[in-house]
Amino acid sequence: MSGKKLIQLVSVAVAIAALFWLLGRIGWSTIGNALRSVGWAGALVLCSFSIAETILDGAALCTIVGPRLRLVFAVMLNSAGSTLNLILPWESGEILKSGIMRGYFGSQPAISGTIIWNYIFKLSRPAVSALTAVLAWILCRQASATTIAIVCVANLLAFLPYAVLRVLIQYGAAEGLFKILKLIPGIRRHPGHWVGLARNIDREVRQFWQERPTAYLKVFLYQAIARMTGWWGIYAGFKFVGLPYSFAQATLVYATMNVAEYVIAILPARVGVSEGTAFFAFKFLGLDPTLGLILYVVLRVRTVFVNGVLTPFAFLDWNRKATAAANRSS
Repeated sequence: MSGKKLIQLVSVAVAIAALFWLLGRIGWSTIGNALRSVGWAGALVLCSFSIAETILDGAALCTIVGPRLRLVFAVMLNSAGSTLNLILPWESGEILKSGIMRGYFGSQPAISGTIIWNYIFKLSRPAVSALTAVLAWILCRQASATTIAIVCVANLLAFLPYAVLRVLIQYGAAEGLFKILKLIPGIRRHPGHWVGLARNIDREVRQFWQERPTAYLKVFLYQAIARMTGWWGIYAGFKFVGLPYSFAQATLVYATMNVAEYVIAILPARVGVSEGTAFFAFKFLGLDPTLGLILYVVLRVRTVFVNGVLTPFAFLDWNRKATAAANRSS
C-alpha cells in the first residue's frame, strides 16, 4: 500500500472515530430521536433538495458538453463524483466524472467540460455564499456584529480560488502541466502528444465566455440555484429536527459552513469532518454545537442515501441504452 493511500485511510479512520466519539457524547438515543422527528414527510423534502441540487448541477454540465450528454446520465455522474468526494479528498470525484465521460466523448470534451464546470463553480459558490453572508448581516440579530463581520470577510476571501484558477487558465495550466510531465523520469508513455490536447483544452476553457456567453450564464445560474438548495435545506432541517433557530440564523450557518468547506477540502479525509466542523461552527456562532452536529448528521444521512441510490447507474453502458432507445423509437 502506498504512503498516500495509507494517509488517506488513517485520516478517514480518525475522522470517523472522532465523529462517533462526538455522537457518543451527545447520546445515540438523542440522535435516533432527531432522525425519527424528521419523519417521512421531512425526509422526502430534504431528499428532494438533494435531488434538485444534483439535477441542476447535471444541467450545468450538459450545457457545457452539449446535447450529446443526456441529463439523466449527467445526474448519475454528479452523484458518483459526490459519493467519491465523501471518501477521498482533493476533488477526486471530478477526476472520476472526467474519466467516465472520456469513454463516451473523448479526452478533450471530458476534461475541458469538467474544468469549465469547476471553473464556474469556483465563482458561483462563493457568490451565493457571499450573498447569504450579506443577508445574515442585514437580518440576523442573534449573533454579534464581530462574528458576522468575520464571516463576511471570510466569504470575500472565498473568491481567491477562482482568481487563482483564472490566472492559471490564462497562462495555460493544462499545457504547462503536460510539459512538466515530459521532464519527470519514469513515465513510460512520452506525453508530447498530450501537449497539443492540453493546448486545445486551455483554449476552450479560456474562450468559453467569449464564444458561448449564454451558456456561461446558464451554467452559473444552474450552479447558483443548486447551491441555494443547501441553504434552504439547512432551514428545513432546523424545522424538521425541531431546532429553535430562525431563517436568518440558517442563512448565517450556511455562509459560515461554506467558508469552512474550503478548509475541509484540503484535508485527506471528508467523512465525519463536515459534521465535526458543524459542531465548532455552531459554537463559534453562539449556537448550540450539539444541535449543529445533530443537524449535519441528519443532512449527511440524506446525502449518502440519495447519492448511494443514484451512483451505481453512472457505471452502466449508456451508449447501449441510448441505442436501444433509438431503436424503440424508430
